[in-house]
Amino acid sequence: MDRNSPKPFAEAARGAFPFAGRALAEQAIGCLSRFVDDSYRMRSAEFDVLGETVRLPNRLYFPGLSATDPMMAGLPPAALCLVSRATDGYLRQRAVVSLLGVGDAWAAPFVASLLADYVREIVEPIHDGLPALNRSIYANLVRENRGAFRVLRARATSYWAAYYRHLYPEKRDYPGLKALHEMEAWAA
Repeated sequence: MDRNSPKPFAEAARGAFPFAGRALAEQAIGCLSRFVDDSYRMRSAEFDVLGETVRLPNRLYFPGLSATDPMMAGLPPAALCLVSRATDGYLRQRAVVSLLGVGDAWAAPFVASLLADYVREIVEPIHDGLPALNRSIYANLVRENRGAFRVLRARATSYWAAYYRHLYPEKRDYPGLKALHEMEAWAA
């Protein structure tokens, strides 16, 4: 890799936010670059946000960051969005709990996509935090991303069937599916 070419993490971070949020991406890159393993292979999932397509990294590897690190409390929301994509479930959980209070459209796909996470302790706080979310932002996200929400629902259903059927015998009671259903109802 040419030393002047963008690093994979920086490139992924820039693509995860709408063009108007590029300053947010640069801020997040500045906060997190020292913690990232750039050799980790990154795939992404697309969402339309504010009329633009963004690519959320499926997973980012932060070997130098811990969920118990005091600096986590001081990360700006854009950095928390990227931490919500961490390979470490504890980091994802800590980030998403903090993101529930962010009322900006660029943060919504990071939160909504975690409803299809296989870790119940990540999904449940999102479901429990639904009353605090900005309904119009999430309704617009659903309207602009019907296909992506079908994929989220299919993944959440798969994880319910594989891991949580014994805790939630009725599929409709699984928090990830309940939250997706509610967000889809907001968009109706």
